[in-house]
Amino acid sequence: MRSEKKIIFDSQHLHKEGYNYDIEITGNFIETEGREYSCTIVRDIRKRKREEDILRTISENTSGVTGTDYFRELAKYITATLDVRFSMVVVCSGDNITKLRMLSYVDRKEILENFDYDTQGTPCEIVMQGNEFFCKDKLEESFPKEKGINSWVAVPVYSPSSGKVIGNIAAFDYIPMVNEQNQVAILRIFAARAGAEIDRIRAEEKLVESLKHSNVELQNLLKISEERFRDLFEEAPIAYVHEGLDSKFIKANRAALRILGVRPEQVPFMYGKSMAPDTPDAQRRMKEAFESVGRGTDTRGVVLELRRQDNGQPVWIQWWSNPDMDGQSTRTMFIDITDKVLMEQEQARLKAENKYLQEEIKLNYNFEEIVSKSTLFHKVLQQIERVASTDATVLILGESGTGKELLARAVHNISNRSKRPLVKVNCATLPASLIESELFGHEKGAFTGAMDRKIGRFELADGGTIFLDELGELPVELQAKLLRVLQEGEFERLGNAKTMKVNVRVIAATNRNLQLAIEKKEFREDLFYRLNVFPITCPPLRERKEDIPILVKHFLQKYEGKMGKKITHVPAPVMDALSAYDWPGNIRELENLIERAMILSPGNELEYGDWLPVLKGTHKPGDQYLLTLEDVEKAHILEILRKLNLKVSGENGAAKFLGLNPTTLEARMKKLGIKRNL
Repeated sequence: MRSEKKIIFDSQHLHKEGYNYDIEITGNFIETEGREYSCTIVRDIRKRKREEDILRTISENTSGVTGTDYFRELAKYITATLDVRFSMVVVCSGDNITKLRMLSYVDRKEILENFDYDTQGTPCEIVMQGNEFFCKDKLEESFPKEKGINSWVAVPVYSPSSGKVIGNIAAFDYIPMVNEQNQVAILRIFAARAGAEIDRIRAEEKLVESLKHSNVELQNLLKISEERFRDLFEEAPIAYVHEGLDSKFIKANRAALRILGVRPEQVPFMYGKSMAPDTPDAQRRMKEAFESVGRGTDTRGVVLELRRQDNGQPVWIQWWSNPDMDGQSTRTMFIDITDKVLMEQEQARLKAENKYLQEEIKLNYNFEEIVSKSTLFHKVLQQIERVASTDATVLILGESGTGKELLARAVHNISNRSKRPLVKVNCATLPASLIESELFGHEKGAFTGAMDRKIGRFELADGGTIFLDELGELPVELQAKLLRVLQEGEFERLGNAKTMKVNVRVIAATNRNLQLAIEKKEFREDLFYRLNVFPITCPPLRERKEDIPILVKHFLQKYEGKMGKKITHVPAPVMDALSAYDWPGNIRELENLIERAMILSPGNELEYGDWLPVLKGTHKPGDQYLLTLEDVEKAHILEILRKLNLKVSGENGAAKFLGLNPTTLEARMKKLGIKRNL
């Protein structure tokens, strides 16, 4: 789907044409008559940007020159812009369009001697009739007078006051030209400004002549000239503002009023500084920009963030300002670069999202898939299926190691948000001072060490799901902000007063008793009720022991590649011992124990050994339990030390026997509380 829009200013203004638009089908679904559609429009602004760059280049590099110097500089920029050997600016000798006078003639950047010539038998003869001319090759065949010249492009220069052809701008070369650069359109831009300058020079000449006759006539001509240049000021496509050093507006052209959302009657009361948002970065940029102007420095190309006066929407401008000779005001011009900045911000957001997802891929999750035949756990899965299709907030409760994160991922993966990311935040592992920044992001300079803008996890999860693990550890002072996001879907970045809206589904998990935490004033009651929309309790492993055999098989298969071995048989006594244990560390403890057992089993059978349940001390019959991994490790090291007479290092030391460095073994002994004087 493709549409075109064409805008051409009249002969007094710069030409601006050929805007193209590309449309691609994507975005949010809209239902119409039983069908679903989606649409996003993306504008191709490359051509517009090129024209703006040319306008800006002309304005920046010729603003301080007039007359002959101006035309010399203009001819230099033509050769540079079109990458040609020669360029010239010519004007009619009086009213005779067949006799032309050089205003500037340039070979690359070298100024050549100007001369007068007749247009007959040259491309200028065609152009002075008001026609544009382009010959990319073999010019000499049509115009023998132009010996050695192969290519030529030229456009007429019109007088803004009379509308007549008063000269032309031409570029030519010994070699052929390529026509991908749109040379004619570029020369039109140069020609518009050249016509105004020629008129100005002629007006000046007439004014000087008029001084000899009548002061009254001089005043009339000055008034006409001022009105003419006032029109140029008002209709210029680039925004111009005349303002005091305190940023108070003196006058502003129509482009400036349109970009800033200011009405003409508001101009005398406007201050440019007041339009900057109240954020550290925006305020700093504005302050530095005006300090530079106040010192008499020519400020070029500064990017400023402003707020439109009419609707408060953000607008980014690229800003150039020069101090006036009186030292009390500045002449400022700027262009609207909001589209470019928003595109860069979106690219930054996507980059941050991609980085987060890449980090998530590297994580070693506890499970690759849900493994269970427990009736109790299948009821939990039924709850997940019911709630997944909604956007309801889910609160997952359960002991540590029961697989709460796995359930959160299951809710997200079968929901309507599965194509957007599931962003995880572990509230227990982040320092309290960084949690707010991690959740909501911050601006550059928002606090000490904030060197760049950071996009928070809620912003990354926009359109998707955020999983707040260990929510019970969230500081009380941040719980109010979280409650606001849940209720209103809005928040502010640190250092930015702008309120941001997000559409995020929240899944929270905790192993704490939140009711008890509420009683201790460690958790907000209103936040609990807002989270407790759809609670799911993940049962501990001791309540689903029928899953132990299939979990053991699952973990054996999971670690086959890592261990380089395959366990094909688990003896009944081993499985009985595993099934008899209550597993206070739940599935995570079982996984770690199976990994250790595979290390200790030399063959393809999971051997019965010290890693299994053992009696500890004297207990009544039947009172058995399993040792923790640290207890088993400590007992093993003690046994080896006793057999080797407490010798740690050396040829017959415990370190060599255990396959460890002596320093590593000593550090491990210190951690386990093992002393040499046993």
